Amino acid sequence: MIKRIIRRSAAIPALFLAAAASAQTAQTVSIGRHPDAVAVNETSHKAYILSSIGVSVLDGSAHVLATIQTGVGPEGIGVNSVTNRIYTANSKDSTSTIIDGATDTVLATVKTGSYPQGIAINTVTNTIYFTNNFGHSITVLDGATNAVTIVPVGQGPRAVVVNPKTNKAYTVNYGSSDATQIDLSTNTATSIPTGKHPWAMAIDPILNKIYAVNEDSAKISILDGDTHQVKDVPVGDIPFAVAVNPATHRVYALSYGDSTLAVIDPAAAAVIHTVKLAAQPSAIAVNARTGAIYVAEQKTGYVVVYSGSSYAVLGKVKAGAIPYAMAADSSAGKVYVANMYSGDATVITGPAPR
Repeated sequence: MIKRIIRRSAAIPALFLAAAASAQTAQTVSIGRHPDAVAVNETSHKAYILSSIGVSVLDGSAHVLATIQTGVGPEGIGVNSVTNRIYTANSKDSTSTIIDGATDTVLATVKTGSYPQGIAINTVTNTIYFTNNFGHSITVLDGATNAVTIVPVGQGPRAVVVNPKTNKAYTVNYGSSDATQIDLSTNTATSIPTGKHPWAMAIDPILNKIYAVNEDSAKISILDGDTHQVKDVPVGDIPFAVAVNPATHRVYALSYGDSTLAVIDPAAAAVIHTVKLAAQPSAIAVNARTGAIYVAEQKTGYVVVYSGSSYAVLGKVKAGAIPYAMAADSSAGKVYVANMYSGDATVITGPAPR
């Protein structure tokens, strides 16, 4: 497994403005030590930045509304925009902190499995899923009652996604190099082969296709949620992140080893375009409304914005040191960036649709 963190950079000033021609503006606000995960509520237009001190709540104007203490070692965060609840995965005490999004206060703390990391939420059934990396299992949490069910999966599950249309969840299991499909009506698990050491994943619920990033085989595995058929698509060296535009069904895979962005057509199961990036990428986000693709460069501390149609550079925004995670509020035209080494978050506005 490759550690994708470079040496500590100098601190970044509190406010940045992109070049006028780029059509983006950005503000950066202090958060806390090592922010490394982001989730947004596209209904309330709040963002939740996870750091070692807990959860910082931001509005679209880069104001910190609250800082909420969680359990020990928070690593994952998810938002149920229907119930306005926020859930963290606290790895070191194997718990989840449940936060009320209306009052920004803690409602409860529940036990998960061992070393939870990833979170996915089915807003239709109000069910939350946690990957227990050391427990080789998924915790299924009932959002109404906080009752917990444990479902065994493969070795070292890291990420989890849910298709609310089929009521099935999927994990990638780093240690056993497979994915697991969980039928949520019965909590039964089915193993599906992937490439070597799957690291991350994404889902297109409309196409019912699941994308597994295989870090050590330079491939994206496309899983058909209906048939379990798997098609492998070669991408760049050391792929580690994937994002889907649900409007166009295009898939974007970042590869750290050769600094590339692969654009995948799921119908053809092939790469249709490759963008050579200027520096080692560390995170990706997509605005489904504008089609814009945001790629964070960990070495330079910039976020570069690409057109989703021509793949031309639309702009370049200075963020903080090691921009490590991003999330888009497509309806508000915002992207939130967690800058791991400078202890802050950057809020990017724009570009406008084109």
